[in-house]
Amino acid sequence: MTRQYITPFGEYSIKRIPDNDKNLQAWNSADLHILKQLLEWLQSGRLNLEKSRILIINDAFGALAVPLSQFSCDSYSDSFISHEATIQNIKANCPDNLKNLTLIKSTEDIDGKYDLVIFKEAKNQTFFKCEMSKLIGHLNPEALILGGMMAKNLQKNTLNMLSQLIGPAHASLTWKKSRLVFVEPEAEPESASVDAKKYSHGQDKCTTTFQLEDSKALIYNQANVFSRNKLDIGTRFFLQNFPDRKQYDNIIDLGCGNGVLSLKAAQLNPQASITCIDESYMAVASAKMTLEANLQTGCLNLQYIAANALSGDIETNVQEKTDLILCNPPFHQQYVVGDAIAWQMFKQSKSVLKKGGELWIVGNRHLGYHLKLKKIFGNQTLVAANDKFVVIKAVKM
Repeated sequence: MTRQYITPFGEYSIKRIPDNDKNLQAWNSADLHILKQLLEWLQSGRLNLEKSRILIINDAFGALAVPLSQFSCDSYSDSFISHEATIQNIKANCPDNLKNLTLIKSTEDIDGKYDLVIFKEAKNQTFFKCEMSKLIGHLNPEALILGGMMAKNLQKNTLNMLSQLIGPAHASLTWKKSRLVFVEPEAEPESASVDAKKYSHGQDKCTTTFQLEDSKALIYNQANVFSRNKLDIGTRFFLQNFPDRKQYDNIIDLGCGNGVLSLKAAQLNPQASITCIDESYMAVASAKMTLEANLQTGCLNLQYIAANALSGDIETNVQEKTDLILCNPPFHQQYVVGDAIAWQMFKQSKSVLKKGGELWIVGNRHLGYHLKLKKIFGNQTLVAANDKFVVIKAVKM
């Protein structure tokens, strides 16, 4: 839902993606807390935004980039949706400022040195450490580093990690349930370990692998991939109850994560074209690493796309051309739990499937996905169930 976003730098109308819940807005008090502090620094002469090189990290929907786009700034994120929302919200409010914005994917290195770094917290602490580690060597001597998060999400080990990597870190008092984090960069933090510094030299240093159960396959996982150290139990159940018709020519792994489902599909359907799609840049990169490492021969018709589910050109280009869609839909977006993304995935899946094409999903029993699929497709079949998960198939009639 679009709402008026009143900030110290102006008033804007910004929205979330997806934007179908009237109770959710595209910013929180931590965003306003950060902007309030920036204004205080401006008024005191401590900060000159006109002359500062600015880096914004984890700006969910552009709540920071929109008001700051009047200045030159870079926005770093692992989320395609966050980048898309930022662009859309700048276009809707101050389109001339779009030229001032540079988007940086989490799979890319940052370049040069920054005078001001602003960050929101990442729910995944391993990923957050990887992000913060990339700042090493990219801060000017007098750089200001300011973070914002909801008070309930601030962990003591977060402050310890920032102090070890960058320099002394402390938190403000609470304002409207949010707190600021101030980090004072040291030229070469004495407490920064060799292990920490290695993160600043590319995302591969944040990558882990594990061997797939009952297989020789190595699964690659960059820092922000779900269940990066072992196979999650939902995916395990899906692999145990996997479509094996062996007549699928065009397959989409929707929300591909580390590519485990794509790998299984490729092994069973070596003749198929397979497209891995995820909104996480690191997930798409991980899937590519997984498939390339384990498919030395056969099934070479592979695509890897960072996208907002099947939106835009994807839905247009593959409409009614897909035989099989595999999906382990997320039930949260950052800290917000809900089924909006799952609904979007299911509706778009029906659009891109050919007649007789199949959508296979795995999900927690309590989420009631069978009701949603029945409403969208007019049918659903329970393939398998255990105490926690269900595997369900829906067919486009």
